[in-house]
Amino acid sequence: MKKLIILFLIVSTGSYGQIKETNEKLIDRIKTTKSSRTIEKQIVGVWEFKGLMDSTKSKVIGERRLRVNDTITAIEYVERPSIEIKVDGTYSEYNCPGECETGKWSYDKGEKVLKFKFKEPKYSVPIDNLAPGLLEKLKANGQLIVFEGDEWEIKDITQDELIIIEHLPHNEFELLYNLRVYRKK
Repeated sequence: MKKLIILFLIVSTGSYGQIKETNEKLIDRIKTTKSSRTIEKQIVGVWEFKGLMDSTKSKVIGERRLRVNDTITAIEYVERPSIEIKVDGTYSEYNCPGECETGKWSYDKGEKVLKFKFKEPKYSVPIDNLAPGLLEKLKANGQLIVFEGDEWEIKDITQDELIIIEHLPHNEFELLYNLRVYRKK
């Protein structure tokens, strides 16, 4: 009987004590397997945003509901800027719903991401309308977040199509995403 109880404890501890794997392997599986040399060659050009699609690339998403909190839901009408990626390592956005970005780009072959460094940093709140005292207070309290760049994970790239993984809110053990599709102009 003691052996049976010990065996039960070992089996139950083993099954409940397992650690869930994070979604990093899942993300790596959907990223492109093309070489950095191929990506850096094919990425140069003008990429026009064509649409946002679901993860299976079977449904175009024109609008989506975003939960702001428990009582507020916003509707996003899907727009993304088009982008010109130049051989000299610079980029420029155009057809932007807001202010267009410019800056430098590079491909990180270790992380397999296309990195963009903004020419001008972006902030979590529009700082041009803030009183100087409030700006300093937000900085001191750690409430002003500075964004100096962005990263794109490439699902696939060809001579005339670029597909970017656009993550949806999810925890570290699941993977929810849409696909941002661009065509080379």
